[in-house]
Amino acid sequence: MKSEVNIIILNWNGYEDSKECIKSLQQVTYKNYQIVLVDNGSDVNEAELLENDLPTIKAIRSEQNLGFSGGNNFGIKYSLEQSVDYILLLNNDTTVVKNFLEPLVEKLLQDKQVGIAAPQINYYDEPNKVWSAGGKISKIRASGFADSDKFESKLSTNDMEVDFVSGCCMLVRREVFEKIGLFDENYFLYVEDTDLCYRVKEAGYKIYVTPKSKIFHKVNSSTKKNNSILPLYYTTRNRLYFAKKNFKRTFYLALIYLSFVMTIKAVCWIIIGRANSVKTVIHGFKDFFYNKMGKIENTKIVSYR
Repeated sequence: MKSEVNIIILNWNGYEDSKECIKSLQQVTYKNYQIVLVDNGSDVNEAELLENDLPTIKAIRSEQNLGFSGGNNFGIKYSLEQSVDYILLLNNDTTVVKNFLEPLVEKLLQDKQVGIAAPQINYYDEPNKVWSAGGKISKIRASGFADSDKFESKLSTNDMEVDFVSGCCMLVRREVFEKIGLFDENYFLYVEDTDLCYRVKEAGYKIYVTPKSKIFHKVNSSTKKNNSILPLYYTTRNRLYFAKKNFKRTFYLALIYLSFVMTIKAVCWIIIGRANSVKTVIHGFKDFFYNKMGKIENTKIVSYR
């Protein structure tokens, strides 16, 4: 019998995207899987709507928005209780090719030291252009940086061991979560996938991208359509947190680097009339130093406008 996979899709006010994603999943050739839709505190109960429209899925709902980290943890905890072999995290603003799952499962079956396998992720609007093919983690820049924005014909077709992969899509061995824990919910949104991958590598596991598996991503569709400034706030604050948490010896180098880069950007933003971006970055630094992690109320960002 094939290994059992739970596919966790996190939904927040994204009914149409989630529906398109699930419909593409229903065409996959791998048979032993269950789609688990986690409604992450949507304005209406979209879990119920999607389960009614697509009765083959299992829908569960959080009454509040737990962010990317907490929302996925909600689905991961449910899946671990089901004793599945592998857990696939998949953004709701994606579509998949029908045979995308087999190469990922095969990679985990081939080598017990592979903790995460991920597909090549291409742009939804530019299907031949790569958005993410995994990458490296920089201690000084305090984040993971993917091989991206290249046409797939320019990239290797071989499986690649990498430092990190995007949380947009990753197949994770259940024992990995049991050994290292789940996502750190202090992040709420952004950089938590890099943190997870760093902990996976530190625990002795490997992370691979296999281009034989492919999906398509609409890229930040939920955060940008609701508040385009949120990614800037969370990435600023969370990169500082990631560096301090994991790289204590080089934290101050990361702080100097990020302060310098953001100062240069601030000058450019002021010149082009984007003072709101400057205030957002300052807010991110301030909240980090005051240890204000987790979710920030949108009104605190929107009020800068």
